[in-house]
Amino acid sequence: MLQLSSPAPDVHMGDPVMTLKKQLVLATITAAFATSLTAIVYAGPIEDRQAAMKQNGKDMGELAKMMKGEAPYSAAAVKTHAESIAATLAKAKGMFPVGSEKGAKETWAKPDIWKDNAKFLAGFPKAIDLAKAVAATKDEAAFKTAMGELGKNGCTSCHEPFRRPKE
Repeated sequence: MLQLSSPAPDVHMGDPVMTLKKQLVLATITAAFATSLTAIVYAGPIEDRQAAMKQNGKDMGELAKMMKGEAPYSAAAVKTHAESIAATLAKAKGMFPVGSEKGAKETWAKPDIWKDNAKFLAGFPKAIDLAKAVAATKDEAAFKTAMGELGKNGCTSCHEPFRRPKE
């Protein structure tokens, strides 16, 4: 009598129970991950610094809501957002290499960044310290005072001389 047996599992396919549908899902996830990783690894300096400043803008926006009374004051939220700003500024300092004055993506960085690079770079430690001072505040009054200093002597002192307005 002829006896039929199931075919031997293909050792190249891994788990013999894996269906074609599971393989397609896994392939799709792998491709999506690889694509996003490639985008992260190969982002240029203009894109990197714009992403960093966009994050700072989000953090400043949350802090500004507390400043204006649009959101309740929270020392924990202040600490989180201000520490994020300080960390982002520390990274951003290296995101203005020579040659990144222009690129495929529009940049609002003024040429003065590269003409007077020492002055530009000198502002980062002060801005980082001011962001850390905001993070260290323990009450609303101290927070508002520290935020005023960060805005005036951290953000504005760099944006006015080194960032052109968006048109």
